[in-house]
Amino acid sequence: MCSREPPKIAIWYNKSMKSKTDIHTIPYAELIEQNKHLSEQIEALTELVKQRDVTITRQQAQLTELLKRLYGRKSERLVPGQMLFDGLLLHAEAEGSAKPDESKDADIAEEKVREYTRTKHRGRVNLPEHLKRVEHNLDVEAEQKICNCCGKELKLIGKDITEKLDYQRASLFVNQYIRSKYACGNSECDCGITQAEVPAGPISRCEGESGLIAHIITEKFEHHNPLYRQEVRFNRQDVFLSRKTMSEWLAKSALLIKPLYELMRKKILSYDIVLNDDTPVAQQEPGLGKTRTARLWCTVGGENLQYRLYNYTRNRSREGPEEFFKDYKGYIVADGYSGYNGLFSREEIVHAACWAHARRYFIQAQQSSPREATEILTLIAKLYKIEKDYKQCEIGQRLQARQKKSKPSLEKIYTILVDLKARALPQSPLGKAINYSLGLWKPLNVYIEDERIPIDNNLAEQGIRPIALGRKNWLFVGNEHGGHTAAILMSFCATCRHLKIDTWAYLEYVLQNINDYKLSQLNELLPDNWKRMCSGNS
Repeated sequence: MCSREPPKIAIWYNKSMKSKTDIHTIPYAELIEQNKHLSEQIEALTELVKQRDVTITRQQAQLTELLKRLYGRKSERLVPGQMLFDGLLLHAEAEGSAKPDESKDADIAEEKVREYTRTKHRGRVNLPEHLKRVEHNLDVEAEQKICNCCGKELKLIGKDITEKLDYQRASLFVNQYIRSKYACGNSECDCGITQAEVPAGPISRCEGESGLIAHIITEKFEHHNPLYRQEVRFNRQDVFLSRKTMSEWLAKSALLIKPLYELMRKKILSYDIVLNDDTPVAQQEPGLGKTRTARLWCTVGGENLQYRLYNYTRNRSREGPEEFFKDYKGYIVADGYSGYNGLFSREEIVHAACWAHARRYFIQAQQSSPREATEILTLIAKLYKIEKDYKQCEIGQRLQARQKKSKPSLEKIYTILVDLKARALPQSPLGKAINYSLGLWKPLNVYIEDERIPIDNNLAEQGIRPIALGRKNWLFVGNEHGGHTAAILMSFCATCRHLKIDTWAYLEYVLQNINDYKLSQLNELLPDNWKRMCSGNS
């Protein structure tokens, strides 16, 4: 058989050509090769377009998030108007308005929630009785005390008292200790001079009393008033206290009450539930001309989660939390930071993840994937509604409510997340939210096993929120020692604020009297015990 020559195929024809001999022809094999090469180019361009679309979507989400942080609403509460599409609101209302099945909830003895009654104030509220009253007697002129009709003198029939609140700038005063000296009149006697000693202050050879030092601590770590501003205020009253002097007072005060700080830490770690979170803090680095990023960790714990304790570390490495919780056994409510992995690998520590952190990812995904994100947020809102309804119930009822009501919602959320994961881009805001939640799904379900475990880490976040405000004022800590000083003093300010204690009164008493207490008696100076002691004395 003879081999036939491959056909030659005309691929284009120019109308300007005058003859058929001008038709360009390409061999068939070469045409196939060119088409293959063209297909590869099209696939490469298509993939490039997809990658750029993903990049644009991601950058658009980041830009939207930044604009929201600058100008948007800071609250993460789910607004009902966000669910007004695709029947989500109707679906939620249908579930909420459906009558509960009495047979399913028969095990829960009481489902009534304590009602909240708003106090209605009629008229002006009376000013507190403990405030000092300065009397101003106002009287009419003598000629106005004569009756215009009969000319007789008017009789006093009563007085009206009007109270107005005023303010006087805080004033400094000097404690002047006058000590009488006694000596024997016999010149031959060598008994010396007898004289009363000056009361010992919180800091030896310090001209500042406990009240002033407590004021400086409160101003800086509760009201976020940095030392250079306090220095200006003192200068206006012709009292010259330098920032260096006040900084030394703060360091020595922290050293003085550090045993009380360690006792609070021991109390927190002896309880089997703690909440933990952290925030960045700038620390000066002498000689480098810049600052480094250190960390302040807030740990909430103790009975009824009443203590707020701060710990300072030079960085965010895993050594910080591992050192702090080295002897701890129990639950730790925290976010998904990988630095905790070493802790959670220990059998005696159980990770309870934070639903507020998981919810935050879906809030960020609402712009790019509104339907999917809002559907998940609606179910998370139901979890929080259950927590709110059973917040004040008796022991055991909240656990039953979580098992009967929260658990089905969690199972539904899991089913939706698994379904969405197959369709969502991994680097998209929705993909990140899904991966975060599924990666921590077991820790996110821990809270339904014990009614004492909170659903989120918000108490610890509330503890670090004031630091963000203070950071804008005092900007940085001078060194690592200053960071530890801030952590100790801030712990007592935050705990007093939570327990609604006058921070200045507490610190003034502790600084003045802590040296008179034995180590075995320091428990009496913890903020909660001090509050009960003051209430009993009053």
